[in-house]
Parts: sequence; structure tokens; C-alpha cells
Amino acid sequence: MRTITVLLATLVSCSHVPPVAERAPVTHDLTLSLYAIEPVIPAGSVPRFRLTLMNVSDHACRVLDAERRVDLQHTYYNLVVTKNGQPVRVGRVISDPGPISDADWLEIPPGATKIFVLTNFPEVLDQLPPGTYEAYVEFWRDPYQSHTTTYASDKARFTVTK
Repeated sequence: MRTITVLLATLVSCSHVPPVAERAPVTHDLTLSLYAIEPVIPAGSVPRFRLTLMNVSDHACRVLDAERRVDLQHTYYNLVVTKNGQPVRVGRVISDPGPISDADWLEIPPGATKIFVLTNFPEVLDQLPPGTYEAYVEFWRDPYQSHTTTYASDKARFTVTK
């Protein structure tokens, strides 16, 4: 019995997860706006989006260049499509980002914006059935920080027709 008590005490003490208040704060130096380029698309088409990053801080912000490296877009500018508030499940191809170099970054000065056109996704979005959808981008600004620093853009609505 003593062995079980010691084992249980060890497991509980090792599995402590700090409460949200103890975690490092996530700063949102950038605001993200997502727009569907074509709000109505025919079935079998892939939606396209314009993502605007606006630097609302008083310093330059480095971000990964999603135009230069589409494989980085797939992970660090992850598009999530929902219907009736629930994520839509479609096929997804394997897309692991390769190594990141200094050339993969760009700076957005204070008060400036950067627009990315997002047209390439690992999800097979041309399989979306007719209906109305919303999409948002989960933005992971710095891959050298925890994925828990990810935050979302606003939502863009689009419709797939027959």
C-alpha cells in the first residue's frame, strides 16, 4: 500500500500544470483580419482569402513570410473552416514545415500592415459540400515559442454553391 501511495504522490507532483495566471502572457502586437476573396464559390473550388496583419505596437514585429514559404503558411497561418460553429473535417495532405532561415522572416513596422493572399492549404477544401462556412486563421507568430501562444484572426464567411 505504501508503494502505491508513494507512486501516486509522485505522479501527482510531476503532472502539475501551472494555472493560466502563471503562464507567460501572450502579447498581441498584431491584429489579424481575414476576408474571403470570393464570398461565393462553386462546389469543387478552393476558397481564397486575404489575411491582413496590422502592427498595433510601438515596435517592429517579425513574422514568417507566408508568401515566400507556403509550407510555413500551413503550420503558422493555419486556416480553420467551420460550419455552424463546428470545425469541418475534410482530407488533409501531410505538410510539415521545413527548417526556417533568416530569409523566411519579414518585419512589419509600427502602424503598418502586411497582406498575405492565402490560396494553398493542406486541407482538401475543394471537397467542401454546398453550404455556408466561416473560416479563421490560427496565427502562430513565433515557432520558437510554445504553440500555446497562437491566437486567431476574425472570421470570414463564404458560401459553396452547387
